Amino acid sequence: MEAFDPKQPYEAYYMDFDFVNDIVAPDEISTATITVTDPDGADVTSILVSSVKQNIESPKVYFWIQAGTSGKTYTITCKIVTDNGEKYEMEGTIVVAEI
Repeated sequence: MEAFDPKQPYEAYYMDFDFVNDIVAPDEISTATITVTDPDGADVTSILVSSVKQNIESPKVYFWIQAGTSGKTYTITCKIVTDNGEKYEMEGTIVVAEI
């Protein structure tokens, strides 16, 4: 599991998951789903990521992270399907902290 750099609640910016070690050319990512859960396991995807600002530039999936509650560690999951039908999943954590 990847540990992303901490962010402050105010900050909003692009982050990415890189599947370069999973996908072999000429295969590419055809779909990607990003979900976020809080420390209690609740789905907070609609609060912490913007589905409108998600881009696939195979082998990377870029997503927009925003908001969050200071002191919480969130788990971000990215599930992809490739043109060949292969499926991969990556996870990372991000700490939100007011500095």
